[in-house]
Amino acid sequence: MHSRNGKARQYYMKIVPMRIGQLAARAGVTTDTIRYYEQIGLLPRPQRSAAGYRQYPESAIQRLRTIRNAMAFGFSLKEVSGFFKVREGGGTPCRDVRAAAARILAAVDLQIEELSTARKRMAETLLTWDDRLANTPAGSPAHLLADLDAPKATPVIHARFPLKPRAGNTVKARH
Repeated sequence: MHSRNGKARQYYMKIVPMRIGQLAARAGVTTDTIRYYEQIGLLPRPQRSAAGYRQYPESAIQRLRTIRNAMAFGFSLKEVSGFFKVREGGGTPCRDVRAAAARILAAVDLQIEELSTARKRMAETLLTWDDRLANTPAGSPAHLLADLDAPKATPVIHARFPLKPRAGNTVKARH
């Protein structure tokens, strides 16, 4: 940059550590999430200011985004923590990450198959109910719920592997 009198000046940008609220806002997580990740060792404990405030480096943003993205993919916090520990110990967890991702994909494929089967059963039940309702006099009960065949009508749903990323970041649901 140049000053008004034309002399070149060199500016040094002071790297200012972020406080927890700033980090949370920039990384798209809550302050409670950050504290929890510190508690379980996913995020290194930060330095503290003289007043006791947490002071996070810029690199904490990418770490939090990596954790959030890995969770959206289907990895557990325990798995992510294990990958980080291997990497921080000088190892390369890439093949372990790939193998775990393949297991997640297989689980999602199974979930899709189970949901597809459940959907077919539900559609069959609705057709049966349509026939029953067509043959039930107006004002008379058709006993639709009472006659459900549990094995055919109950879908099998597993919440472990969401088919789409969750909006927001809720720690309580994952630990």
